[in-house]
Amino acid sequence: MDDLAYPRVRDALQELLGLDLRAYKPTQMRRRLASFVARHCEGDPDVFLARLRAEPDFLQDVRDMLTINVTEFFRDPVQWATLEQRVLPALLEGRPRLRAWSAGCSHGQEPISLAIALDRLGRLGGASILATDFDHAAVERTAAGGPYRASEVAGLSEDERERYFARERSLGDGVLYRTRPRVRSRITAQSLNLLADPFEGDFDLVICRNVMIYFETEVKSVLLRRFQGALRPGGVLFIGATEALLGADLEGFERMGGNFYRRAEARGQRAA
Repeated sequence: MDDLAYPRVRDALQELLGLDLRAYKPTQMRRRLASFVARHCEGDPDVFLARLRAEPDFLQDVRDMLTINVTEFFRDPVQWATLEQRVLPALLEGRPRLRAWSAGCSHGQEPISLAIALDRLGRLGGASILATDFDHAAVERTAAGGPYRASEVAGLSEDERERYFARERSLGDGVLYRTRPRVRSRITAQSLNLLADPFEGDFDLVICRNVMIYFETEVKSVLLRRFQGALRPGGVLFIGATEALLGADLEGFERMGGNFYRRAEARGQRAA
């Protein structure tokens, strides 16, 4: 996609989807769009733009393509072990419940993993987990608790599959798994554009993993300040295994080890 076509496509997607592609690293985004246009529009950006405006299903397909939905239950298990064994007990000490946000929840594996970890600690009952994503289809699947194919739950133990999922039959996909109501009831799924929509606040834990790596440096810094504002003092930000807060991005956070960062205390306050 050349330098003349890309701005036209970028502006159309901003208008139709509310997605500002200038926030994303351009080389990767242009490559992804060019590949999609080659497959679906014979490489012609004008055909692509016309279909965007004329075909709602095509527009949804483009939205899905632009959204990164690569995840799995307990992705990066060492980090999840740290969360369950060290971070969550500290956050829960002296507090009746946990308020958490999975930002960029994809198809729900991340908030469900958190719910399972909380249940193993005996604290699921008081938890409130907000799960958000830009992809409407992913949000709907998260809200419905799946269903998930056998291959998607293969990384869970048999006990975890039995305890947290109910089996369903499908003629096309064999056995499917849907989260049980006591897990699903703790998760609220909503569509949200991280780059444009307002954030809720007073979270004990914000999980945003492998999302910010796609953004330009300046956009990532702004987003980190907004996550900081969404956390209560002493609350924790959990980021991806390949990510780190460095330099000015670390301001207002304290390193906890691994991929965990605590929002610094306001003066005169103590972390829970």
